[in-house]
Amino acid sequence: MLIPILRSGALYLLWRRHIRRRAFGLIVTAALILAVNLIHSEALAFFSATERLDLAPLAFYFRWCAWLIAGIGYLWFVERKLAKDAQQNRSKTNKDLNKSKDSIPAKPVEQHDGFDALRHNAPLRSRAEILMEQKRREKSDDA
Repeated sequence: MLIPILRSGALYLLWRRHIRRRAFGLIVTAALILAVNLIHSEALAFFSATERLDLAPLAFYFRWCAWLIAGIGYLWFVERKLAKDAQQNRSKTNKDLNKSKDSIPAKPVEQHDGFDALRHNAPLRSRAEILMEQKRREKSDDA
């Protein structure tokens, strides 16, 4: 029972970290490869029907070139973009770290943390406390 849960978790992590960002590029590349295979098989059928088998090796060369172009296109448009984004995030993080080290010393937390208005309000009282205060006042008025 534990193995399927771990396998699902591993697949989910794989999806979140690697596949999700590349999904569109992988789908487009797979569709291009399938289209090239379809065109290649149709070309071979056409060459055999017209008895032009001397063009068959050319179809194989074009198929391999199209596969290579699809792979290079995937690397260029998807992986290169992901690498650029990762580099920008790293440089942004480094700049933020350097900026925080060189910044002016921080003021005490109590001065400007956004809760000053709440901190100086009167404390909340429960209904029981309000009733007890009313009874004390009535006792002090009676005495």
